Amino acid sequence: MATQEEINEQIKQIGAGGFLYRKEVKALPSILWEDENLEKLVQGFYHGGTGILVATDKRLIFIDKGLIYGLRVEDFPYDKITSIQYKTGLILGEITIFASGNNARIENIQKGEVKPFAEYVRARITGKMGHASAPQNTPVAQDDIISKLEKLASLKEKGILSDEEFIEQKARILNQ
Repeated sequence: MATQEEINEQIKQIGAGGFLYRKEVKALPSILWEDENLEKLVQGFYHGGTGILVATDKRLIFIDKGLIYGLRVEDFPYDKITSIQYKTGLILGEITIFASGNNARIENIQKGEVKPFAEYVRARITGKMGHASAPQNTPVAQDDIISKLEKLASLKEKGILSDEEFIEQKARILNQ
């Protein structure tokens, strides 16, 4: 489970400022899964409550800590999201998430944050991870490259590949 300090560092790395609701951010350590990381974060209004919409590497989560007590958490696994829409007004915008036949509309999001957040989610759900707002290197892709390089090194050690062939194949793997 991520500590509050680790979460604060992730928030700083993704460029989300201190404007966020501190109550919701403090609840994140108990909400995030063991190996889950923050990717994007916006503040908005959903079903009568103000909170944060968090995009992690696993899912979307809306968190509303409430004024005095209580905690409301609604998550949207990426594989259940069928589409996402956004619209902006003069100052604020909204994001609508369509998942499993339902829709969730998060309103009163700062205009400049609406499109990047929605495009990030769209890239996640469509598999277009090369999109500018999508994460550039996922751990799975890095593990795959490392595995290929290890196999290549093994073939060279066994004498199956020459030095030239090894260098050529290594360059091809790294430039994928």
